[in-house]
Amino acid sequence: MAVSPAQLASYTADHGHTIPYDTSPRHLAGPGDPRHVTHALLAAGWRVTSAEGDPRITLTAPTGEHQLRLDPFGSRYWRVDTDDGPWQASFSQTVPAEIIAGFTDRLTGRQQPAGPGPWQRMVEAGWRVDRTPDGTGIAFSPGRRPIRVEHARIRKADPGPSFWRIEVPAAYGGPPVWDIWISQAPEHLVDGLAEQLVTTAPVVRGRWEPAHSAARQTPSRLSPKHVVEAHFTRLDTVHAQTPAQSRTPRMTASPPPPAPNTAPTSPSLHRR
Repeated sequence: MAVSPAQLASYTADHGHTIPYDTSPRHLAGPGDPRHVTHALLAAGWRVTSAEGDPRITLTAPTGEHQLRLDPFGSRYWRVDTDDGPWQASFSQTVPAEIIAGFTDRLTGRQQPAGPGPWQRMVEAGWRVDRTPDGTGIAFSPGRRPIRVEHARIRKADPGPSFWRIEVPAAYGGPPVWDIWISQAPEHLVDGLAEQLVTTAPVVRGRWEPAHSAARQTPSRLSPKHVVEAHFTRLDTVHAQTPAQSRTPRMTASPPPPAPNTAPTSPSLHRR
């Protein structure tokens, strides 16, 4: 399933009039646009399998082995389940979409070089890392309001199953700003997540988007047109790098009309 012209036009309408601000650190930037995650999966051939009109959205991989669910009523806003092994991942509502995409992009089968692994990424980024001989450990990002990463065994005496818990603790106690729970996921998926966790580049947000009150914002050098085009380029890249057997055939169609005074859509995007 490709991203439809209507979906692309909707994205253009939403972002074509929003003045972008560089927002950092990214882990305090708020959730951003969930279409950064969902449009990429659609570009890779995933399909919407939830009932029409149901606010709980389900996207299913072409093979049927992975599912992404967005549940606005649940305690875990994002959840990834799989049929190919006993693992799952969940993300609270305010986890930045760019961080979630580090995990979900690896589910598309995209042709990506092997990473150094999550622990090595954190060490190279200057995080405080305390590992134990069994491969588990705890890490903290540098700077204010750090990210806390814990990798532990589900049963301490059992060298088998393990989980990752990643969170941004609240400044003055109480529930964390956001948290991620990953149980027994393959390391290359956690590595993709870690790649986004350690990145210090700012993310783009609107001036008054919710849940970024603790982040710093400065006017971006990007225009609204650049933001829209960057999203469309991302979709083209995901589609091009996804193995043909993992997605639907590329289709061509006329680009959707842009909203007034907004960025034109990318002419090379796959559409149905």
